[in-house]
Amino acid sequence: MLNLLTKRAKTLHIGPANFCWFTDPSRALCLKLAGTPTADRPLVGMCDSARCPQATHHPCHRPVWAEHAERTKTFLGDLGKTRRTEHARLQRDYDRALRVVAEIDAAATGPSDEDSA
Repeated sequence: MLNLLTKRAKTLHIGPANFCWFTDPSRALCLKLAGTPTADRPLVGMCDSARCPQATHHPCHRPVWAEHAERTKTFLGDLGKTRRTEHARLQRDYDRALRVVAEIDAAATGPSDEDSA
């Protein structure tokens, strides 16, 4: 494992909500969004790990995503009916957070008995 990590040390960027495997800058969503496709490292502050093909989520990231979903749910409940634009944006964000939590949970439990049969 240490040999693998040593080889990947330049490409692995550890964040609070994901691991970024920055192996191909042309595929990095953060660089595309920033308009800097030739950068030599990711822009962590612009990471949208739920959409980036080089980001991975692991059980250690679950608390961050679950808390984000819960906070977003609270804000959704507090918005008035006239706040349609904000509601739509927050709803997408909430749905994305729930999807990431579900994917982390699914990966942690592994394939079901039916899948392995």
